[in-house]
Amino acid sequence: MVGYPVLLRSRFAAFGAALYLFAFVCAAVYPIFDHRTFSGLFAVFLAWPWIDYLPSALFLVAVALNAIVIYAALAVLSQVPSLLRRLQK
Repeated sequence: MVGYPVLLRSRFAAFGAALYLFAFVCAAVYPIFDHRTFSGLFAVFLAWPWIDYLPSALFLVAVALNAIVIYAALAVLSQVPSLLRRLQK
């Protein structure tokens, strides 16, 4: 089985989580430049699953939870090929 420290050192997962956070920052800054009605909606969509369960004051916590979930999922997925190679031997 894959060890816990290996999952914490995943560069692939760190890149994916950083890309998500960068997309959120861009989406959060966009309404400053565009004052149309739904210009901030994409930032809300990036915090989507948690936005229904947490109060709006904890919006950034929802974004952080998504980044953690993305990191964990990508860290596990990055270990799948090596696990499959070990199972074939």
